[in-house]
Amino acid sequence: MEKREAELKAAVMKELRLQCPNFLVLEYATVGAPDREIVGRGISSRWEFKHATPGFVTHGIQELMMLRLAAVGHARYVIWQETMYGHGKRTLIVHPKDIGDLKTDTYCIGYDHKWLVEQIRKMHGM
Repeated sequence: MEKREAELKAAVMKELRLQCPNFLVLEYATVGAPDREIVGRGISSRWEFKHATPGFVTHGIQELMMLRLAAVGHARYVIWQETMYGHGKRTLIVHPKDIGDLKTDTYCIGYDHKWLVEQIRKMHGM
């Protein structure tokens, strides 16, 4: 199964622009920085996106950065998970401290971008 992280990320950003047109989305070129910072309603949140087929690679510097960001603000991983044959799709939102075992209560079945943006909105007090 081929990784589709860029395609999935683009679809979420498109949905975010529809639901939250006044939010700002920032991308960083810094090594270890999360994929996106979303700014809206006086809150900044950081998001790292991974497509797990069924696993994914995260580097130590990125894990450390996400832990540090979560300690002082809002930082989460979004994991699009499926089997190597494309079955069992789920979207998970995982706190950086739980990335090793993907422990979370916040997930949905399938790759539901509207649901994901609703979760982002909740983090921003909407």
